[in-house]
Amino acid sequence: MNYIESEHLAQWISSGRASVAPQEACVKFHDYLIGFPWLPTRLDWRNVDHEVVDVSGMSEPDFVARAMRYRVGAHSHLLALFSPEQPGIICPVSDGFSNLDYIFWKASGVRYFCGVDLSSSRLPLYCYEDFGEFDGLAKVTFRM
Repeated sequence: MNYIESEHLAQWISSGRASVAPQEACVKFHDYLIGFPWLPTRLDWRNVDHEVVDVSGMSEPDFVARAMRYRVGAHSHLLALFSPEQPGIICPVSDGFSNLDYIFWKASGVRYFCGVDLSSSRLPLYCYEDFGEFDGLAKVTFRM
């Protein structure tokens, strides 16, 4: 089963809060990410300019306001990557930041997201270089 078929995400998609990102976009994002050094289960951030935000103890509005200051926050939408073998979802960036734990609820472990802008014809323009990592608990790492 694809993650986007999970009841909570299917509801988001059917209500118009999110749309399906094609698998090809997820493969390209994954291919971009694997160009970086990796630890066994996650990107090795030691040589990537980044900042870690611990969201435990932060209000949702405070986290969203802070997240919007990073490169990925400069985009109108966010692509949530579940796996390169599956489609992802695209949602408005502030909605995505407000709901990272909800989006990745059934996809345990470290997950990645990147910025997306919509062209004048509403086609997604993926900005893979503007990305972040959600550890599945309380830490979000943003590329600077």
